[in-house]
Amino acid sequence: MKRKLSKRGLLTARIMKDGQVNLTFGRKKLAFILPEIFSEGWAKHTAKASSKVKGQQALVTVPDGTIGLKTSVKPTKNGIQVSAVLTPLSDVKIIHIRQVVNLRYNDWAGKAFRLGTKQGTIPVKPQADNKISEGKSVRLVLGPQASLGGKSLQIQAPRLQLVLQDNRQWTPFLHAFVTKGEPSEPAWIWKKGVKKEYRMNVTVS
Repeated sequence: MKRKLSKRGLLTARIMKDGQVNLTFGRKKLAFILPEIFSEGWAKHTAKASSKVKGQQALVTVPDGTIGLKTSVKPTKNGIQVSAVLTPLSDVKIIHIRQVVNLRYNDWAGKAFRLGTKQGTIPVKPQADNKISEGKSVRLVLGPQASLGGKSLQIQAPRLQLVLQDNRQWTPFLHAFVTKGEPSEPAWIWKKGVKKEYRMNVTVS
C-alpha cells in the first residue's frame, strides 16, 4: 500500500496509493494529509487510487468531472516537504479546494499554538467559531508536545493561506489546512488542465 518514503530524523512521510501522506514521528502516528475538494452544497470529495490516467496516481470525482492528483514528498534541511498537484481533466464547478493536515484533536487540546503573530491555546471545549486562527505565508507552531519529546510541530506554506480549525463538528481532528484564498461562494469553474499546487513544509523541532 505504501508508495514512497521520505525521512528527516524521526519524522517520516509515506505516500499511500490514493495520494494521502501519512506522517509519523518515531512510532507515533502524527497526522495524515490529503486534499479535499467541495462542490455546491459543501459536498466533500477526496481522492481514490487510479492508474487510468497517465501521470496521475489518484482521481477525485466531482459531480461534473474528475480531477487528477499527484503527490510528492522529499526531505528538506529541517524537515519534510509535502506537495500535492491537482489537475482537472475537464471543466468542473466547485466552491473550495484545500490541502488538509489532520491531527488528532485530543493530542493538541489545551496545548499552545502560534500562527504568525497570534498566540494562544487550542480550545478544549468547542467554540461558537470553529476557526481558531488563519494567516497567509505564516508559520504555524503547535506545542511543545510531550509525545514529541517536548518538541513542537511546525507547518509553513509560502504564498498560501493557512487555517487552523477545530473540526470536531464533523471529525475527531484538528485541521491545519492551506488554500489559495479563492472565494467559496458562488461556485466557480475550474478550467480543464489548470494545475494547482499545494506545498507545505513540516518540521518537528
